[in-house]
Parts: sequence; C-alpha cells; structure tokens
Amino acid sequence: MTINQPLTELSVDRREETVTTQQPGYAATEQVTRDVAAERRQGFSMAVQIIWGVLGLLEILLGLRFILKLIGANTISGFAQLIYGITNLFVAPFDLLVGTPASGGMVLEVTTFIAMCIYALIFWGIVYVIRIVAERPSARTLTRSTREQTNAGVERTTHTTQSS
Repeated sequence: MTINQPLTELSVDRREETVTTQQPGYAATEQVTRDVAAERRQGFSMAVQIIWGVLGLLEILLGLRFILKLIGANTISGFAQLIYGITNLFVAPFDLLVGTPASGGMVLEVTTFIAMCIYALIFWGIVYVIRIVAERPSARTLTRSTREQTNAGVERTTHTTQSS
C-alpha cells in the first residue's frame, strides 16, 4: 500500500504538463515546463542585487562623509549638512571607539572607515546566507507522472519532479 503525499510548491523543482486535445481530424499537444527552482533562484538573485545596491549607496555616503571630514569641508554648507545628517545614524554605533586625529579644520574620522568595513562585512554575511539557501544541492530526485483521459477524449499528463 502506498500513500501519496501532495507536493508543496517549495519542494517541487520542475513541473511539466502535457495537454493533448484530439477531435476528429484534429490533434494538438501542448507541453509546458515550469522550473520552480530557477524561479526561486531568480527571486534570491534579485534580493542579492538589492542588498548590494543598498550597500553601495551606504558606502558612497560614508565615503563622502570621510572625504568631507578629511578635507575640512565647511559644516555650514547644505551639502555637508545633508551628508552628515544622513550618515550620523550609521556612524553613531562606532562613536568613541577610537580617537579622531584632527589638524586645523581637517579630521581623520577613523570611525567612519571602521563603519564602512563593518557594514560591508554584515552585508556580505547576509548575501552569503541567501546564496546558501538559494543554491541548495539536491541529493535525490523523485518524478511522478499522472495521465488522465476524460470522456471527451482529452488526455492530460502531468510530470512532477521533486528534489530533496
């Protein structure tokens, strides 16, 4: 006695469906293959691209802050205020971590550089975990085929492939 358990959408890697329609003097066969695993990988790939884009924007803003502090930019300037205002939130956890050497109006803000490195490592770790989840290897493949024929003469074959 066998017990058939339904396959969930997440466990199915590839789904093929063939529909054959026959009428007097006419026969048509249509085969559709849907690669669910590839669709899942595309979703993860898009998430990874968004994460890298966010990190790139954050690194650019922190880099601008580092350079503006290094060249002693006028803090009254609207652009400098905008950059400092946006990046203060991201640099705040690293304040007072190390000393900040200053000479005249120029400041070597090491904490901004440390923040850039730490955020790059955090984002890299997130992407690494996403890639592990997205590219899970399959050790076993199970294929189920179902063939139906209705009274109207329509034959429907469904192949379901599951990897685990």
